Amino acid sequence: MKPSATLKINQKIIKLREEGRIIYHFGFGQSPFPVPSPIVEELKNNAASNKYLPTAGLPQLKNQIAKFLRKHQNIGATESSIFIGPGSKELLYQTILLIDGTYLIPKGSWVSYVPQITLNDKEFAVLDTYFEDCYKLRPDILETYLKTSTSETHVLILNSPNNPTGAVYTEAELEALARVCRSNNVLVLSDEIYSQLTFRSSAAPSISTHYPENTIVYGGLSKVFAAGGYRCGFMHVPPNLEALYEPFRSLFSETFSAVSAPIQYASVTAFAYGDQVCIQVEDSKKILETIGHFVEQSLVDAGLQCTHPEGGFYMLVDFEPFRKKLETLDLDDSVSLANYILEDWNVALLPGTDFYFSSEAYIFRLAYVDFDGKKALMAYQKNEKMVLDINFIKTFAPNVFMGVHKLKEFVNSLP
Repeated sequence: MKPSATLKINQKIIKLREEGRIIYHFGFGQSPFPVPSPIVEELKNNAASNKYLPTAGLPQLKNQIAKFLRKHQNIGATESSIFIGPGSKELLYQTILLIDGTYLIPKGSWVSYVPQITLNDKEFAVLDTYFEDCYKLRPDILETYLKTSTSETHVLILNSPNNPTGAVYTEAELEALARVCRSNNVLVLSDEIYSQLTFRSSAAPSISTHYPENTIVYGGLSKVFAAGGYRCGFMHVPPNLEALYEPFRSLFSETFSAVSAPIQYASVTAFAYGDQVCIQVEDSKKILETIGHFVEQSLVDAGLQCTHPEGGFYMLVDFEPFRKKLETLDLDDSVSLANYILEDWNVALLPGTDFYFSSEAYIFRLAYVDFDGKKALMAYQKNEKMVLDINFIKTFAPNVFMGVHKLKEFVNSLP
């Protein structure tokens, strides 16, 4: 085992900045925005709550999340189908611990899936994906793998909006994947932690609406509500998988007991999704979309290949068009190139190897959140006529603007 790549690079950049280095930090994916004030106030109001709550979660929170999922994501959840844990990351880990089988990971997936699987001594396979599909899993690739696999049980981990690509699966794409999963009795773990952070609708489509009987859905506070440090996540386990309910409760009781009471009470307010919270999420999305598309277009204009950001706050950047020039500098893999760009150009990117691409691929994840989200959000909300354009980015996301400028300078400097 090694430290999580995302957490490791963040600690490295903090240290470099403490040493006085100016670093343009595209390596860590944390929401830059403040926690909506109604959630903070509810946390304060319940700061004295010190009792252990039920292992599976506070009943009123479970009920509120079920309502939220039914209303906003068209997922048929009920209070009894919801389980609360200290972040969706932990709930995924607990699920992997409990369920045997071969885990299927699309190439271009979150860094912690495979480490969690190997830590639990489970089998896995990384399925091919391609740039022209924005690295989304195609049903024919999934079906071809399943036809040749000798494993009795298959578990597909699907993430949309996607980290690291920024891609969002369409209803048609999810319906096609669901057909393959149903005909092969595949269990789906649907990581929907970025669900409301999609730029074309109020929420991203969920495969659960097409394959409800065998899909477990995960979500939480960290991305949509900008509350990563609160560590509160949920999972919806459908009634068809009711046999897992008691094992989950037992497992939780022996590992984390319960999420802290003040956090759970504050989470009720988050998932009530009142006007003030909803407006902040929508305004944050507009800012993220503007910045993401600026980064994409700027780097494409410089000759790089980029995935198109449709949600979240990431994209993949590929330096393949500059391979011959990079090889003349003895930069023949993504790790050496990432180190070179950081040391010589002060820009931090995460190598694609952390997302299951080969080391020879010049692919990197870029997280465009190195800016003061509170300042940007307040300025936008106070000025109804403010245009979200290049001047907004220069003013309120200068590190992102300069980081992109540095990357363009780098590729222009190649011999």
